[in-house]
Amino acid sequence: MSLTRFFSCAALFLSITVGAAADNPVAIADGETRINRAELEQIISRWSAEMRSAAANDLGDRMELLNIAFMNKRLAESVDGMTPETHGDDYWKLHFQLQGLKRRFAIEQLVASIEVPDLSALAEERYASDKDKFALVPEKRLTSHILFMCPPGQCDREAVRPVAREVLAKLREGADFEALVAEYSEDPGSRDKGGRFEKWFSLGEKGVEPRYTGGAFDIAEVGGYSDLVETQFGVHIIRLDDIQPEHYRTFEEVRPAILQSLRAEYQKLAVQDFEANLMISDEGYINGDVVDALLAPYKATP
Repeated sequence: MSLTRFFSCAALFLSITVGAAADNPVAIADGETRINRAELEQIISRWSAEMRSAAANDLGDRMELLNIAFMNKRLAESVDGMTPETHGDDYWKLHFQLQGLKRRFAIEQLVASIEVPDLSALAEERYASDKDKFALVPEKRLTSHILFMCPPGQCDREAVRPVAREVLAKLREGADFEALVAEYSEDPGSRDKGGRFEKWFSLGEKGVEPRYTGGAFDIAEVGGYSDLVETQFGVHIIRLDDIQPEHYRTFEEVRPAILQSLRAEYQKLAVQDFEANLMISDEGYINGDVVDALLAPYKATP
């Protein structure tokens, strides 16, 4: 049967056999499972723009997507009849998963409904009191290096170190760095750039080998050289090329980040208050006999 004929027959079947409200007719039916117009509208609205376009313009894609939607509903319906008696622990597993989902949904709804007041004045106070947290820009350094490539287990560093020390001695005596880069460096990413490692980095910055940044920050002044620095790549001689001193961003630069942090803090406190009001109140009742009996198997022996 062609897809066009399938949809025509399906429409005829629904119009004849399905008694649905005129403003919300059944859109898909098979066996006991139904998807009405309102539900299908919501399903389609949650598809990506690409999926909606595919379903609108290609009958094969449309059939595939509708089948997936229908299968999802059938799978959900297949567990609707579970009971503790018929499914034991599986019932409770589903029960608490649904409970957790509902809890998260309720909290999301609460957070969306919270009206956060103007926190601008508090943001200025927070800038003054937590300036290091929100505004501190750590010192950054720019370097060049000579790499004697020697990954662990692939070469003998005892043979590499004397050569590296000799090159370092020449540099400290005033030898031309770029010339020695061209002669000795085995780093393909920087050798043709005079050894320049084209990244400003702070001490311990993610994405840069920690021992490399440590070696760079041990150099006392611009133009100076590190001692030999060993990393996973081999043995380095690092030259310090430039320094961006530690400084603070202005309040206006960090104001959006501070406000976002304060809003999140305000919402978190509101959620905590909301949850506290849902806990067992002074008028609540706990059956101690039941609780004791259930916990008895877990009670520590004297």
